[in-house]
Amino acid sequence: MDAGDPAYRMRSVDWEGDRLAIEWGDGHVSRYHGIWLRHQCECRDCGTPRNAVRGMRILNLADDYSADSITRKDGLVEIVWQQDSHRSVYQAVWLRDHCYEPSEVARRTHQPKLWDGTGKNGLPVFDFEAASADRRVRMDMLQAVSDFGACRIVNAPTEAARAREMIALVGQQRQSHFGTYSLSKKAAVDNVGDVTFELLPHVDETYRLSTIGITVFQVLCPATEGGETTLVDGFEAARILRRDWPEDFDLLCRYPVTGERFDAGHNTDGRARWFVSRLPVLRLDRFGSVCGVRMNERQIAPLEVPPDAVPDFYRALKRLYAVLYDPAMRLTLPLKAGEGVIFNNQRVLHGRNAYERGDPPRSVLTSSVDLEEFYSNLRLLRADLLPHAAPVIYPQGMVQ
Repeated sequence: MDAGDPAYRMRSVDWEGDRLAIEWGDGHVSRYHGIWLRHQCECRDCGTPRNAVRGMRILNLADDYSADSITRKDGLVEIVWQQDSHRSVYQAVWLRDHCYEPSEVARRTHQPKLWDGTGKNGLPVFDFEAASADRRVRMDMLQAVSDFGACRIVNAPTEAARAREMIALVGQQRQSHFGTYSLSKKAAVDNVGDVTFELLPHVDETYRLSTIGITVFQVLCPATEGGETTLVDGFEAARILRRDWPEDFDLLCRYPVTGERFDAGHNTDGRARWFVSRLPVLRLDRFGSVCGVRMNERQIAPLEVPPDAVPDFYRALKRLYAVLYDPAMRLTLPLKAGEGVIFNNQRVLHGRNAYERGDPPRSVLTSSVDLEEFYSNLRLLRADLLPHAAPVIYPQGMVQ
């Protein structure tokens, strides 16, 4: 937020019925209900939601509020309430950044940058050492993942013992039964990542109620032949489906698909696990925009959609996967040792070309960071390095 930005300059402040009306320098008018303002008072007695130490209680709120007096001064609005004589003070910047008019919420909502395999410049690329040493580069890296769903990393460590350094650039590692998983030749194969044939684009762990958020993929040693990483923007695929077959798009938003995985534990900690979840393939936000995808045909268990919808639902799935598997949608990355990708697993699908086992053998690592951890770190960096920037509402993925 620029100090001289007219969007944050108050032209007029008036009480209209049960609301405070503020006309801003850019012509927008915000209207705040009295009960909303009283609830959001952050004085010493009322407290703040940021630390959850609050004296304010919902049940103590009156049904409506009106102002006994309104004072406007130096970018602040002070209100003394008729109902309880309480004095509340609000910053103009805070009021504009929390205006809940639909147009203002939409303005603050993050807009992803969609792509397909025809992009001339590919994904944004970041140097591991630069991102480790410079917090602004790290912020730009996280912002690129937020915008494009993925970024490419170069000059990263090639030793497994240093794998956590790249994970730490994104956030705290998610603890799951896979941990930091090494995709390589194993005696017993119960993870499809350990096979050598082509893996079509997919998202991981659709069988979990809380699907993986950000995936950190690192190449320690590439295959001698083949094994290139492939990526597809699931948001772009959903956009195409919605444009060309809106009825199929609606079906995939409306009905849940069962994802299932039985893991005998051969390649993890030895404990067997059986995961089942039921979620739609596509998730929409409050504005009807796609905010999360859940696309992995190998993990689809028997469908439980209404009987009359079964043929249509399979038609929708076939059309979706025809879009996803179209080579024109796919970015192919021949990653070298010390390179990798960081991507949003609830947006970007990943796969791999077939490869030949060689000597030395292909060795890659994959791990994950929760979406909320990722966005927390991005918010903290933005608040520190871009203190005047307006807040951003980031997509919540498959969780609503």
